[in-house]
Amino acid sequence: MAGIFTAADATRSQQHELMSVVPPSDVSTTKQTESSRALFECETGGYYWPGTMDVVLSGDADGAALLKQIKTDWSAKSGWSVKDKTSVNGDPELVIVSGEGYLHSIEFNPERNALNVLSSSACFQMAGTPEPGVDY
Repeated sequence: MAGIFTAADATRSQQHELMSVVPPSDVSTTKQTESSRALFECETGGYYWPGTMDVVLSGDADGAALLKQIKTDWSAKSGWSVKDKTSVNGDPELVIVSGEGYLHSIEFNPERNALNVLSSSACFQMAGTPEPGVDY
C-alpha cells in the first residue's frame, strides 16, 4: 500500500495523464487540487486521498469527443476498467478504476464546456488518524 504522499502524487499524475488528450490550444483554464483537508476511510482499512481537476475548454473544443478519446485510450490500458455513465446532472461521464484502487470520475459539462475529474487514490496506511484542519 502506498503512503499519503505517494497516493496524492500518483492521483494528480493520473489526472494529468487523463487530460493529456486535450491539446493545449483547447484549454482555457485548468485547476487541480494540490492538497486536501480531508482523508476518507476505506472499507478495507486505511485511507484514501480525494482530489479534483477541472479543465475549462476553449470555445471551439469538442469536449464530448475528448471524453470519447479518453475512453478509447484508457480502455486499452492494462489494469484499468472504464464504464460509461450519466452524471447526476445528466451529463456524459466516465468512471475509470485501476486494479490498485485508484478511481477517476470524468464528467463533461457542456454548459461550462469543461471536463471535471473527481478522483480518489488507492487506499494507504498511515500512523494515527487524520487530524482536522491539516492539509494532506
